[in-house]
Amino acid sequence: MIFVLLPLTGAVIGWVTNVLAIRLLFRPLQPFRLGPLTFQGLIPKRRGQIAYTVGEVVAEQLFSVDELAGQLDMPSIQQKIERLVCIAVDRWCVEKIGMLPKAVRQTLSQRLRDLVTNEVAHQLPQMVELLVTHMREQVDVRAIVEGKINVLPLQEVEGLVLSVARSELKQIELLGAVLGLLIGLLQALLVFWFV
Repeated sequence: MIFVLLPLTGAVIGWVTNVLAIRLLFRPLQPFRLGPLTFQGLIPKRRGQIAYTVGEVVAEQLFSVDELAGQLDMPSIQQKIERLVCIAVDRWCVEKIGMLPKAVRQTLSQRLRDLVTNEVAHQLPQMVELLVTHMREQVDVRAIVEGKINVLPLQEVEGLVLSVARSELKQIELLGAVLGLLIGLLQALLVFWFV
């Protein structure tokens, strides 16, 4: 009987302890006072610091403006910009020199399109570099991530963490049961040998 009762008790205690520990990462969401003691879940209590640290990790190791710029398909962007320039020049020519004969208007329009398109193609790399430089100066990835985490309701943060790590947390709960079972079995062996 001792080889059933002690391991089973140990497994239940280990499982319950780990379940409670995981729940107490988030709960209670708001500070709860019990006499001189204040209780609050670890993540809600340190939310600001966690948000700052996550933002820092994302900005330094996971995502940067330079990586974003590196993902741009410049030839495709250049083609689209050139098409937009052609459309804008054609529209401008119709509005401004529409009274000229069609052949003259088309020749001027074509010449102007070619000039503007070539100039845009020539200037585009410098424009993109200027844009990326301004983004480096003005976009603070850490602050964006920190702000987004800080405005999420705590229940959503909990749901997000649980949805990402659900299987790992279940494994931790089960590991508590297994360790409790092994400790209970060891206790049963010690009781059997020494009593």
